[in-house]
Amino acid sequence: MLNWISNNIGTIVIGAVVAAALAAAILRMIKNKKEGKSSCGCGSSCTGCAMSGSCRKKSRSH
Repeated sequence: MLNWISNNIGTIVIGAVVAAALAAAILRMIKNKKEGKSSCGCGSSCTGCAMSGSCRKKSRSH
């Protein structure tokens, strides 16, 4: 087992870095969603956005 780990340490380290980056991105998306921030890049105003009726519940007027 120790031999396998030493032969694949580079792959293990890279995999751990990628997994950490993915976890950080997901946690940031969850945090932004809870704060009501949009992920589309429109900013605070959805006027003129083709998806303005479906991306945020707060901006819907119906």
